Amino acid sequence: MYRPSMKSRRTLALLMVLAAVLFYWAEGSRMQVKQPFYELKIEAAQKMVTALDAVRLNRLEAGWALDEVNDPYQSALVGLQYSIITTDEGDLGAKLTTINPNFSAVVLQMLKDAGVGEGDKVAIGATGSFPALNIAAIIACEVIGAEPALITSVGASMWGANNPDFTYLDIEHLLYEKQIIKHRSLAASIGGGDDIGRSISQAGRIAIIDAVRRNDIPYIDADSQTASQQQRRAVYHQFSGGEAYKVFINIGGGIAVLGHPANADLIPSGLNKTYLQMNYPGRGLIHEFWERGIPVMNFVNVNHIASEYGLPQSPVPLPPVGAGAIFSVERYNLNVAWIAVVILFAALILVLILDKEKHKLWKHGVEPDTLL
Repeated sequence: MYRPSMKSRRTLALLMVLAAVLFYWAEGSRMQVKQPFYELKIEAAQKMVTALDAVRLNRLEAGWALDEVNDPYQSALVGLQYSIITTDEGDLGAKLTTINPNFSAVVLQMLKDAGVGEGDKVAIGATGSFPALNIAAIIACEVIGAEPALITSVGASMWGANNPDFTYLDIEHLLYEKQIIKHRSLAASIGGGDDIGRSISQAGRIAIIDAVRRNDIPYIDADSQTASQQQRRAVYHQFSGGEAYKVFINIGGGIAVLGHPANADLIPSGLNKTYLQMNYPGRGLIHEFWERGIPVMNFVNVNHIASEYGLPQSPVPLPPVGAGAIFSVERYNLNVAWIAVVILFAALILVLILDKEKHKLWKHGVEPDTLL
């Protein structure tokens, strides 16, 4: 009768086969595990798809010829390279990254990480540079049940909502009328240098003011960055009724919010719960909220944020709703893995027990390792 032995090649071969079988069993046990707030994230992404479809259809009905090269999603949320309301340079790839409807789930995750819940108030300072992200922020707040207080600088960087006839306020108004979103901007400024349109031509400033008026949004008519900030404080205070905001969101490079262009990089991208003390070249509204202990979310380097949360950069075609590590991650079934380990160790122990020479492996000048 064959008795297993550590000196036997047959025994070693059987143990090797068993180990391989157990390895592939554990390897095949991998499964998708839903991330926290999965259902809310799916709801936000689906609403974002509805918003994208509404904007696209509206522009097609208006006779727009959508740019198939620079706007491969045919979203109508990618603007022009240059226009009279363009404020500065912009990265086309970054704009495309934010059009991914799943990016709304990233905003929602950050809001939850900041402790935002139903009924909480969220202050938002946005520009026209990332229209899709502005909408995603509104949708994420509404899915949670929070109340967004949005103030917009209408001017936009390259490839943003920089078409004078279809600014971010026009996009927002369209979605508001169709009841896809329930909140829109409380007030709007020109944007650009000092938030008063410096570096934008007179024709561009007039076009922005026209957009504010045709969308029936209160106009921040300021003659300096300081005056713009003061008017914004008043709007935020009036909306909150003195109640503290749960979080402040910055989207884009609005100077009234950041205080200085360099602060876009000095303030880390994403969610920041603790105030980072340093020599900022200028102070904006984001610093005022942050110093009061209110978490801030900084959306400037959006490609970095997308990678951090498991979303692709400027993907073509657009991923389906629910795609990405922000929704689910692949993990091993630990029960299967532990059972495989136990079986393998049990087999090794059994072989040692049954090995009639188990106490004599080193006798006769033979070491077991030389037999493997």
